[in-house]
Amino acid sequence: MIQKKHLTPSIRRQQIINAADVVLQEVGVNDFTIDKVVEYLGIAKGTVYKYFESKDDVLAEVSAKALNQLLNYFKLSEQNSPEGLEKTKAIIMSSYHYSIDYARYFELIIYLERPEFHSFAQNHKKVSLDLQVFFADHIKEQKQKGYVRNDIDPLMTNYLVWGTSMGIMQFLDSKKAFLENSENIQQQELMEAYVEVIVRGMAP
Repeated sequence: MIQKKHLTPSIRRQQIINAADVVLQEVGVNDFTIDKVVEYLGIAKGTVYKYFESKDDVLAEVSAKALNQLLNYFKLSEQNSPEGLEKTKAIIMSSYHYSIDYARYFELIIYLERPEFHSFAQNHKKVSLDLQVFFADHIKEQKQKGYVRNDIDPLMTNYLVWGTSMGIMQFLDSKKAFLENSENIQQQELMEAYVEVIVRGMAP
């Protein structure tokens, strides 16, 4: 790409984030490198490190867009579902649909869950908190309406659902051929069974 050499810091920074998003979609998170972003933009490698300390910092900024998209899935599923525990089921299930529709972003979210991930990217932290607050508030409201047990802790439930749903979706992806060919189980079928078990445990 041919790029203008004189850009404001904010525009140059966003340009790098946008380029990283393009590279991510092309190669996936496991093959993502700063060198590929540099090559795509046609800039010096030092320019990237002028704005970002590491590859994780760049990917964390891209993940803000990915997490915002996931949050939109949560909100739409809540709005379009009937009252009761069906809303909770729909929200959790929407993370599976998201992983299918935005496979590269889902890979990125999983990648950033690894223990050694470290970034000061404020956008990533903000959207992560927005997701947490949304689901915790949903559980609070479900408790107030009598759909969820009073002893359920919204924040703890958020972490439990997030951790287990991310885990089951990774399992579904890695074992897809085995489940379909040997067990005659479709991915969505198993995901729906997981959601049913989780949500039934919340019922009064």
